[in-house]
Amino acid sequence: MPPWPGLGRRLWWLALAVPLLAGLDRVPLTPLGQGPRLLDDQLLQAFFQLRGGRSAPADPVILAIDADSLELGELLAPGERQASPLWRQMGPWPWPRALQARLAAHVLEQGATRVLFNIEYSEPSRYGPADDRAFAAILAPWRQRVHLAVHYDVRQEGGLEQSRLRRPIHQLGAPGLTTLLQSPRGVVEAVPGLDWIQSRLGAFPPPLPRPMAFLARAAPPPVAPMGLNYPGPAGTMSRVPAWRLLELPASTWRGRSVLIGVTAPGLGDLQETPVGPMAGTEIQAVALANVLQNRGLIRLPLAGDALLLLVWGGLIGVLLRRPASAGGTLQLALLLAATVLLTGWALWAVALLRLPLAALLLAPVAGGGVRAVGQGLAESRERAYLHQVLSRRVSPTLLRDILRSPGPVWNQAVGSRARCAVLFSDLVGFTPLSAVLEPAELFALLNRYFEAMAAAVLEQEGLLDKFIGDAVMAEFGVPRSRGDAEEARAAVRAALAMQERLEALNAELVAAGTPPLRHGIGLHFGEVIAGNLGSSQRLEFTVVGASVNVTSRLEGLTRLFPEHPILISGDLLALLPGELAVLPLGGHALKGWPVPLEVYALQGLQAAAGPSETAPAIRG
Repeated sequence: MPPWPGLGRRLWWLALAVPLLAGLDRVPLTPLGQGPRLLDDQLLQAFFQLRGGRSAPADPVILAIDADSLELGELLAPGERQASPLWRQMGPWPWPRALQARLAAHVLEQGATRVLFNIEYSEPSRYGPADDRAFAAILAPWRQRVHLAVHYDVRQEGGLEQSRLRRPIHQLGAPGLTTLLQSPRGVVEAVPGLDWIQSRLGAFPPPLPRPMAFLARAAPPPVAPMGLNYPGPAGTMSRVPAWRLLELPASTWRGRSVLIGVTAPGLGDLQETPVGPMAGTEIQAVALANVLQNRGLIRLPLAGDALLLLVWGGLIGVLLRRPASAGGTLQLALLLAATVLLTGWALWAVALLRLPLAALLLAPVAGGGVRAVGQGLAESRERAYLHQVLSRRVSPTLLRDILRSPGPVWNQAVGSRARCAVLFSDLVGFTPLSAVLEPAELFALLNRYFEAMAAAVLEQEGLLDKFIGDAVMAEFGVPRSRGDAEEARAAVRAALAMQERLEALNAELVAAGTPPLRHGIGLHFGEVIAGNLGSSQRLEFTVVGASVNVTSRLEGLTRLFPEHPILISGDLLALLPGELAVLPLGGHALKGWPVPLEVYALQGLQAAAGPSETAPAIRG
């Protein structure tokens, strides 16, 4: 088992730091960063599902080349198709580029502000050069308001990784980069920023394309990627099937951006998003809407994330040091994790800020978990040690009660008032005997005596407070009380048992040629202060107060009454009416006690008293 707390402290700080460091690996470039990124994906998906769908933004509108538009030959009779010049040319994909140009020209004529094609035109038309010339000629009047797609990809050729930037062959308005960033799970999550464009496309000839979504505004894209804020699942964005183009009024297009692209699932353009599979054209529409409404998700720069993680790590490090128990540490760690989730959700939903939630969440869980394990091991050892120590001082029944709910009584330097029976026992005339015995014999004799006396106390569920030389101090009623009468009764029984066991021990000593022992026992019941006394390095649970002193004085009085080895006070006697056989010895002035104390010699226990007997049996 590793030494704790030294190694344990280092381990829990390391466990706290590892997720924070992994949170800085955004790409991620290392296996360490992949775990938090995957968890971030799951949390983002949960956030979208928790928020639910939103209404579609007014701008943009998708002119969708959907499944119906591609299957008009099967959906409409030949005569119906001849009724529309567009329907006559619609059929399986790809359509002639001249037809695609007429779609764009129609919406521009109706007042659309711009048209963006999410269709790649990097190769000549399969319908021949005339089709390409017709495409350019149809769109020439709106050339600055028509934007074509630029596609970037990476492929393997001959064991080497080769990047390609496929630009359109037609020269119209500024082309738009359709590449979107994906998470490690392949979830489309962001539009590239300037840093990504420069790092990935910087080797290609200028001008470098801007992301298609940012063609809708004059300002350049941000340095960092813009997270996609999906309003809902597939079908949420406004769309018009291409085959219905001529049926709609001009107000459908006026003042709006129009994105033309394929949405038919059969063409294989479905991509994974936090809200489910979605066509690439609809994802581009989401990105465009985010830019137009300034509602894209944002992230702090890397330096901002680093500062946030550093401050958070320091804060949870300070907080997790406070709980003194493993359970307290785990509760605090879970509370911190819940705080992260609620704060992350609120900032995402209100401020559109996406935090490195996985790192922020895992840090308190990992650090707190490791620290709690260490604390649990330490508590287990302390509990075992406490069991070992207390098993020699208290009865098994009381020990089980204490260990079930130890509370602060055994480990805090505090005191509290309590009522209990105090027992003092001391050997009489032992000093001369100890002078003639060898040390080994002396210790053996004392251990035999203490073993017998301790057993009598523990059998009555008393607390062995301490051994002082040849004296024994015990209490009945602390740290747990069964009631004043029951504790007084237990103390009396223990004292009588101690006397009986001494007589049995003396019989053995006499048989062995050793002089017999004699002791005096004092019993008193009253108020004490119970708690731990000592230093920060060592505490001892004990009781102090006037009642302790009274008991000690009672034990001392047995020297005056050698024929009465057990003396009790009137306070204890009053708790057990009719139960004890006693001999009154009168009032005695005790040092530190304001009035003479009525003292009684304990003779033994009375036979069971009837209901009407309430007075103690006093023998004259």
